[in-house]
Amino acid sequence: MVAYPVFFHTQPVRVRGTLVARDGRTYLRAGDADLLVAGADDAGPGPAASEVEATGTFVDVGRLEPGDPRLAGLDIAALWGQVGRTWPGVGELKLLRIDATAVAEPFAAPSLRALALDPTRYADQRVTVSGRFRGFNLYGDLPDAPARIKHAFVLQSADAAVWVVGLQPKGSGFTLNVNARVDTNRWLDVSGVVAVVRGLPVIEGQLVSMGKAPAEAAPAEPVARVPAVGPRPEVVFSLPARDETEVAPTASVRIQFSRDLDPKSIAGGVRVAYLPSPGTPTSGPAPGAPVEFTTQYNQGLKVLQIRFAAPLEPFRSVEVELRDTLRAIDGPALVPWTMRFTVGG
Repeated sequence: MVAYPVFFHTQPVRVRGTLVARDGRTYLRAGDADLLVAGADDAGPGPAASEVEATGTFVDVGRLEPGDPRLAGLDIAALWGQVGRTWPGVGELKLLRIDATAVAEPFAAPSLRALALDPTRYADQRVTVSGRFRGFNLYGDLPDAPARIKHAFVLQSADAAVWVVGLQPKGSGFTLNVNARVDTNRWLDVSGVVAVVRGLPVIEGQLVSMGKAPAEAAPAEPVARVPAVGPRPEVVFSLPARDETEVAPTASVRIQFSRDLDPKSIAGGVRVAYLPSPGTPTSGPAPGAPVEFTTQYNQGLKVLQIRFAAPLEPFRSVEVELRDTLRAIDGPALVPWTMRFTVGG
């Protein structure tokens, strides 16, 4: 949450850590990161070194407006503790509003949930876990992709997900496509060594086989927290990633947002063009020339796909721009976003 506040903003979360008191406030500490907590009587600092599991909602307060119902009952001025300003800016006050805490029970065995809640505990260990195949983050389960690597896919179970890298999702009698949602109803058993990359658990895969979906209990009735007007939508994930190189000329661009967009606002809000770069070919489109494309928006996944009318020119730099004319369903404008990548041969 500290590393990827845009992705987790306003999301219900489950986290593990130690509650500590400092300067009259309560924080949840995990590793070398502290996160301010409030609500549920501020949880109260626990005994020394006691670990708790907390559920609640993460908010970057500066992304909300004063009076937002998700902050009802909280004294933001006291929690922020700044003088001379009435409201924090974006990124200045990250907060976990706690619904409930409980003593963290030891994990019986490695699982996706255990890796997601406490990745450093399993770092450099070989584990075997089961989960649902989710392709190359097709459902936006994770906020970041691993650095460019030949093979990678997401494995998900219940409220947890991890990346599996260096291993293809195929074996005896099965081959799954990382770009096809039709394959995401399959379950896999994966063995490999755990690493922690930019705060996220990653399994460096060694073995994969078909798994079996567990029997699942009926989910609890969800509790809706509906604001009067939500925050401005932002880009949380893109493929290709920013500044990625060696992108295939036939690739498309996939962009995921923090909130659902109004599909009618997309037309005219997307620009794609070639950029000047060393060694630009003398033939082909000139720098700054627009690139022809079509867009398709998946409202359920909050994903915009940009498909190009023709293969991109090899060894060219491409810029994708999203303007603030794109809007969320309830009206707020998109935070403008620009991304560049380089096409391979």
